[in-house]
Amino acid sequence: KVNGVKVQRTVRKSQGGSALHRIVRFARAQWFILCVFASIGLAKMAPWVGVKGGPLKPEFTVKILGVGAIFFMSGLSLKTEELAKAAMQVNLHATIQGFSLAVTPLLVCTVAGFLESIINTAPGGGSSGMEDVLSLLMGIKVLSCLPPPVSTGLILTKETDGNEAAAIFNGTIGAFMGVIFTPMLVMAVTGGSADVPIANIIKKLFITVVAPLLAGQLTKYSGVFSAKFLKTIPFSTMRSLILLTIIYTTFCGTFMKELEITMGYFFGLVGVLLLQQVSNMFLVKSICAAQGMKRTDTVAAMFCAVHKSLTLGMPITGIVFEGDPKLAVITIPLLVYHPMQILLGSLLVPTLKKWVAGGQNEDPTRKG
Repeated sequence: KVNGVKVQRTVRKSQGGSALHRIVRFARAQWFILCVFASIGLAKMAPWVGVKGGPLKPEFTVKILGVGAIFFMSGLSLKTEELAKAAMQVNLHATIQGFSLAVTPLLVCTVAGFLESIINTAPGGGSSGMEDVLSLLMGIKVLSCLPPPVSTGLILTKETDGNEAAAIFNGTIGAFMGVIFTPMLVMAVTGGSADVPIANIIKKLFITVVAPLLAGQLTKYSGVFSAKFLKTIPFSTMRSLILLTIIYTTFCGTFMKELEITMGYFFGLVGVLLLQQVSNMFLVKSICAAQGMKRTDTVAAMFCAVHKSLTLGMPITGIVFEGDPKLAVITIPLLVYHPMQILLGSLLVPTLKKWVAGGQNEDPTRKG
C-alpha cells in the first residue's frame, strides 16, 4: 500500500511537471502571437500612452526610428546582389503593384458602386443610417486606391522567410508610385480634387526608407562589423519587437477614436474588411501559383499587394473630403483595416513560414 501510494504520487507529480513543461514549450514557440494579444490588451488599458503626442511619441520613436531601424537591419543583413536580383523580378513587381493599384480598386469600386445604386434607389435611402453606409462604402473605395505600406509588409515577409529583398523593393517603389497614382485614383473614385504634399512625402520616404537602407549596406561592406559578428545579431527578434511596438501604437490610436457609427455597422464593417483582406490574399496566392512563382515570392506578394498604407491614406482623405461632415465616418475603414492587416498577418506568420519551408526544394528555374 505504502509503495503503491508513493508510485501514484510520483506519477501525478510527473504528469503535473510534463503539463507545465508543455505550457512553457507552447509559450516559447508562440511567444510572438501571445505578445500580439498582450500588446492589444495594453493598448486597450492605456491607449493615451501610445497615441501621437503621448509619452511614447510614436510619431518619432516608431514611425521614424522604428521604421528606419527595420530598413537599416535589412541593409546590414542583405547582400547587394540580392537587392539587384530583386529589382530585376519584373513579373513579381508587376503582379504586386498591378494588384494593389489596379485590380483591387477595380473590384472594390465595382462592388461598392453596385451597392450604392441599390441603396440610392431603395425606399429610405436618404435616412441617416443609410448615409452612414454610403460614407463607409466611400471610405472602402478610397482604401482600395492606397499603395502598400513600406514597413509591415517587409517585417511579415521576413518573419515568414519570404523574399525580403522583393518586399523592400515593392514597399519602396509602391510608396513612390502611390504618391503619384493614388491621388489620381481617389479623385477618379470620389470626383473630388486634391493638392497632395508630394515633396514632403518623398522627403519622409527618403529619411525612413532609402537612407537607412543605404546606411546598412555601407556599414555591412565597410568592414566595421565582421560577417561572423553580424550573424550573431538577433535580427528576427528585433524586427518582431518593433512590429509589436507598431501593433501597440496602432491599436492605441484605434482605441482613442470615438466611433461615429453604431456598433452594428462597425462589426459589419469589420466582417466586410476581413473578408476582403482574406479573399485578396488567396487571390494573390492563386495568381502567383498560376505564374509558377516560388513560395518565397508568393508570401511577399500576399503581404505587399494586399496591405494598404494608412500613412498616405489619411492625409489624402483629409484633403479630398475637407469640410465634409461625414469625414470621420469615411476614414473609419482606413482606421479598421490598418490594425487588422497587422494582426491578421501576424497570426498567419507561423502557418506561412511552414508553407514556405515546405517549398525549399522547389525547382530553382521557377519564375521569381
